[in-house]
Amino acid sequence: MSESPTIEFIARKAGVAKSTVSLALRNSPKLLEETRLRIQEIARELGYKPNPLVSAQMAHIRSHKSHKSVTTIGFLNTWYDEASKERLKWEIMCRFHDGVKERADALGFHFEPLEFDTTVYGAKRIEQILEARNIDALVLSPLKRSNTRLDINWDPFAVVSIGYFATFGNIHRVFYDNFNCMQTVMTIARGRGYRRIGFITNQETEERAGHLWSAGFLEFQSRVIPAEEQVSLLRLNTQEAEFSSEEYEQIDRWYRDHQPDLIVSYLDKTLHYLESIGFRSPEDFGYISLLWSKEMGNISGYSQDLEKVGAIAVNIVVDRLLKNNRGVPDYPSSTLLTGEFKEGRTIRPLKER
Repeated sequence: MSESPTIEFIARKAGVAKSTVSLALRNSPKLLEETRLRIQEIARELGYKPNPLVSAQMAHIRSHKSHKSVTTIGFLNTWYDEASKERLKWEIMCRFHDGVKERADALGFHFEPLEFDTTVYGAKRIEQILEARNIDALVLSPLKRSNTRLDINWDPFAVVSIGYFATFGNIHRVFYDNFNCMQTVMTIARGRGYRRIGFITNQETEERAGHLWSAGFLEFQSRVIPAEEQVSLLRLNTQEAEFSSEEYEQIDRWYRDHQPDLIVSYLDKTLHYLESIGFRSPEDFGYISLLWSKEMGNISGYSQDLEKVGAIAVNIVVDRLLKNNRGVPDYPSSTLLTGEFKEGRTIRPLKER
């Protein structure tokens, strides 16, 4: 037999139940020695070899949570208001949530949504709830703020975060390759004839993405764009979703001072503001959204599959569970995904050759 036989196959050959074979293969004293040795001999003759990854996981479950029959993957989300019982930013967080849930279900794991308002629940209380709910692995959603403190002991869990957050410590991360995304967007813009490319960013979004957005912009600018065509990036203190008249006034001054022929920003609020004061896209300026979503309609942008991010996060924690690796890893890794560019009305069309 070329492949190791299954427990079910060995049970049929031995004329016993699968649970009896399982007990025999781990030398359980619950079986008579004669029965245990007979089943082990049949398994050897059939070429049975234990899977060390599964064995490690099952050993952890038996020694730490012997009452459990399933392994649970939790999705820890802090975009929640305890007073109103309202999910915040759910149009984004639900896509991570759905990706995690679908992948966990597909792999046969129990999925547990975990929602905490960090103004109400401290780290110790969250740890108690995680223990009470028998959580084995955690996918950590992006925090409401990059400087949020959440000092949880990760030792009992296989854990991965979505995005870059210092408070999580040196754990595995999964996110989008925003450096490559920016380079792709700027390459497309240059190919459409744009020369003065401007970038509107903000500190909070940069922190969440490990500053890869601005790194990609500045590297491309210094390498490809002549000095006389370079536009200084505009770094604001507020996320685009929360722009007020103060931010729009800064954008207005920056646009008039630097006259970019294409603007790269995260959402579509900057576009709508400039159009509301009389400018037109793409006639006066091109516009590309880095966080494009279908709700933006026919706007040019870069689409990121947030459900896929959640699914890949599950793959990472499952791999850790199978290797019985929990807590903070010795060598944390970052897994970066690519997205795709979406054509829209806000940039010049690609010329046919």
